[in-house]
Amino acid sequence: MAVETKVKAKPALTEDFIGFGDISSSEDEEAVDVPATGKRGRTDNDSDNEADAAPGSYQKCYNGQPVPPWLAGQRRLGTGKSPDINTMINEEVTKFVSYISPTPEEHQMRSWVIERMQRILGAWTLPGTRAVAKCFGSFETRLYLPTSDIDMTIMLYNEHNDEVSPAYAGRESIRQFLYRLARQLKQNGFCHNCEVIANARVPIIKTTERISGIAVDISINADSGMKSAQVQKSFSEKVYPNALRAIVLAIKQFLFQRSMNEVYTGGMGSYAITLLVVSLLQMHPRIRSGGLDASKNLGVLLIEFFELYGKRFNYDTVCVSVRENGCYLNKRNKTFFSPTQPYLLAIEDPCDTSNDVTKGTYGISRIKQTFSGAYDLFNNAIFAYHQTRKYGQPINDALNVGAPNSEPAKKRARGKSGKAQAPSTKAVSNDPWAPVSFLSSILHIDAKTVSMRQRLITTFHKGTMQEALGVEYQPQLVNALKSNGTVPSDSVVNAVSNALEDHKKGNGATAQEQINRMKFDFAGSGNTLTIPVETTGNEGNPVFISDDEDDDDVLDVYGEDDDDEDGQYYEDYSDDDDLHIVY
Repeated sequence: MAVETKVKAKPALTEDFIGFGDISSSEDEEAVDVPATGKRGRTDNDSDNEADAAPGSYQKCYNGQPVPPWLAGQRRLGTGKSPDINTMINEEVTKFVSYISPTPEEHQMRSWVIERMQRILGAWTLPGTRAVAKCFGSFETRLYLPTSDIDMTIMLYNEHNDEVSPAYAGRESIRQFLYRLARQLKQNGFCHNCEVIANARVPIIKTTERISGIAVDISINADSGMKSAQVQKSFSEKVYPNALRAIVLAIKQFLFQRSMNEVYTGGMGSYAITLLVVSLLQMHPRIRSGGLDASKNLGVLLIEFFELYGKRFNYDTVCVSVRENGCYLNKRNKTFFSPTQPYLLAIEDPCDTSNDVTKGTYGISRIKQTFSGAYDLFNNAIFAYHQTRKYGQPINDALNVGAPNSEPAKKRARGKSGKAQAPSTKAVSNDPWAPVSFLSSILHIDAKTVSMRQRLITTFHKGTMQEALGVEYQPQLVNALKSNGTVPSDSVVNAVSNALEDHKKGNGATAQEQINRMKFDFAGSGNTLTIPVETTGNEGNPVFISDDEDDDDVLDVYGEDDDDEDGQYYEDYSDDDDLHIVY
């Protein structure tokens, strides 16, 4: 039996990859003359003395690029005129995750798709067999994108116990059942078309639920997916509750928009992405030593992910393992090495150490190249903003990511010598509060995704799925007791209750406004619900509910005071014990 050997891997981290101290502003730094522009650069002292600007509605970023949807209607992130760039990136990652995370309407629609499948199975006569629809993958772990499909497996048990029916234990019997199931789904109006992929390593049905338009992948007796889902859920909710989910969602969106997220086409699946991020966090020396708070360095860690797996990782030798506290193993000792494809990524499955999670990711060379490019693009965006802040515009033409010059090259103005002059660069905004987006250098949300989300939420509020199933959406307020046993004040209970009621009714909000509503994740209870940002509270005043404004791990509730723009503090609830909301 081969002995697992820990190797000193090329990707071992010894320090932060991005030294933000090198590009952050210094209060004592003098103004400088910029030879490339002939301009006197602004100093931080010049801008810090200015008063904060009021929030505005911006259509363009500071460099002329469109404002990404996760920053829509907002001014530049960070505090003061010269904010810390690390803080800006961290806030932007948080904003992106809040935007891309599913609303309760979207999540409930997916739950109803699973329920609709179960009802079809329950009405289907299968002699001696009990069919149960179970969901795994990103839906179970809440690590899914709005565009993600639902990974579902149909467990075919014996009628009187939870053992898999021997009638459906063989590969051929599973393939035949898939064809029968496809006909059943079409006959019951679950979908219009089904594609049976019978010759795949794991035979599946690919289809789209008719009412919601959500794509569904259906396998048979594939309980291994549920085990991996529990591993992901444990890491995201217990081990790295404030960092893992954000980084994983950003990387999933990055791969999705480049069509590199499907394993059957050589891409990288959600499970592999999660394990790679876990390994990064486990092996990071400053996180291991307690010197780095991952939740406050999400942007830095995202950049380090792209550098590690795009530029530094030794794919030929190293196997990733997240067991215990994480380590790097030798691929050859794990028998994961392929002589014909030594470049393949190897990740040990913590549920089955003999399984290589990424053995089907044959497009890893392209993914690696894309990760490397993302690292460069991200850094270029950071340095472009840094130079603009110091000198008024990027002094390096390669970093100029502003709006392109609309003047064709053949029509460029000519000087006295007759030579064509270089195209003029569109000036950046002089507004110090114009939005700045670093993530948009590598991420974007297309119109199709926005339209799909709007349509799904509109369908929810029309009640089409509810009518088909004969159900209602009824979020409830439960366990509203303080940890010391006292009942919270009536004003706060009323505020949250009204928020729930407004949410259930839609409150007349448009689909886009529904998407933009605030999100809360009660990690202690495992329940998640979106509550409207603004609703009616005590004495008819607006109530604002905010997720941990003062970093004390509580849910904060505010009521607006006529004489106070920022609102007046009401009361707070413990994240674990005080306020649990289920739906």
